[in-house]
Amino acid sequence: MQISMWVPHDEKRLRRTLQFLLRPQMKLIRILGGVLIVLGLALLALDPSTPLAYLAVILGLLFVVAIAPITLTWSMRAQSNVIKDGSHVTLDDEWVTVTYPLAESRFRWAGLGRAIETPEVWYIMFGKIQAVTIPKDPMTDEQRAEFAAFVDGLRHAWK
Repeated sequence: MQISMWVPHDEKRLRRTLQFLLRPQMKLIRILGGVLIVLGLALLALDPSTPLAYLAVILGLLFVVAIAPITLTWSMRAQSNVIKDGSHVTLDDEWVTVTYPLAESRFRWAGLGRAIETPEVWYIMFGKIQAVTIPKDPMTDEQRAEFAAFVDGLRHAWK
C-alpha cells in the first residue's frame, strides 16, 4: 500500500477528534456529576439548611453540563500553530507519516492499538489518547477501499 495525500487543516474535524479522544474521561466525569447531584438532593431532603448539599448539587451540575465543553475549548486552544497549515499524510505498509511544514510524526503500524472507522475518518489509535486522524475526503474511492482492506488485515492480525 502506498497512499499519499494533502490534508488541509479543518477546525471541525480537529474538534470532533478531540471530542472522540476526550469521550471516555468525560463520561466518567458526567457519572461523577450525577452521583454528586443525587447525593446533594438526598442531603437536601434530610436537612435543607446544609450548605454542603447545595455545593454538591452545584458541583454535580457543573460536572454534568460544563466540564466537557470547557475541556474541549482548552484542548483546542492548546493545539500548536504548526498544525494550522495542513499536513501531508503518507500511508505505506510499515508507517503512517504525517508531515507539517514545521514538524513530522511517524508511527509504525506495529505499534497500532486499534483503528476506529467513522463515516468521515479513521481514528488510528497508538495508545488510549494518541490518535492519527485519517480523513476519507482527500482519498479516492480506490484508496479508501485499499486502506480499509489494509486496516481490516491489521484487525485480523490483532486477534
